[in-house]
Amino acid sequence: MLLFVFYAILVWYGAFQGRRRVPGLCALALGIFALIVFNAVHFRVAQHFGYEQYVPIFRVLMYPYMVMVGLVGLFLVTLPIELPRGELHCKACRYDLTDLKAEFKEGAPCPECGATEEEAATRAGRRLARKRLHAQNKIKPDPLPGLRLRPER
Repeated sequence: MLLFVFYAILVWYGAFQGRRRVPGLCALALGIFALIVFNAVHFRVAQHFGYEQYVPIFRVLMYPYMVMVGLVGLFLVTLPIELPRGELHCKACRYDLTDLKAEFKEGAPCPECGATEEEAATRAGRRLARKRLHAQNKIKPDPLPGLRLRPER
C-alpha cells in the first residue's frame, strides 16, 4: 500500500522540480501514463488468471487515485518559480546578484552564466551567453571554483 504513496510523491516531486517548464509537464504526463498502463496490465492479468470480478473494485480505487495524482501534479506544475521580490537576479539563470548590483548594472556579466543585463533580457541573448559559457568551460574547465584555497597564479 505504501508503494502508491511513494509513487504519488515521486510524480509530484518531478512536477514540482520542473514547474513552469516542459520537464515538469513531462514528469506529470509520464506519471499519469504509467498509471494508465498499470491499470491496463492489471486488467489483462485479471483476465488471464480468471478474477475479472475484482477488476471493478480495483478501478473504484484506482480512478480517484489517478485523478488525485494528476490534479495535485497539475497544481504543482503551475506554481511559480519563487524569487524574492525586490532583489536583483540574473534573468538568464536566476542567480542572486544582490551583492553585485552596481557591477551588474554597469555591464559586468553574471558570475554564474556569463550573461550581461542586455543579453539576459532576450531569449537570443540568453542562448548566446549559454553557448559562450559552454565554450569557455570546454577550453578551460574550472571545477569547484568556490573551494579554491589560494588564488591562481
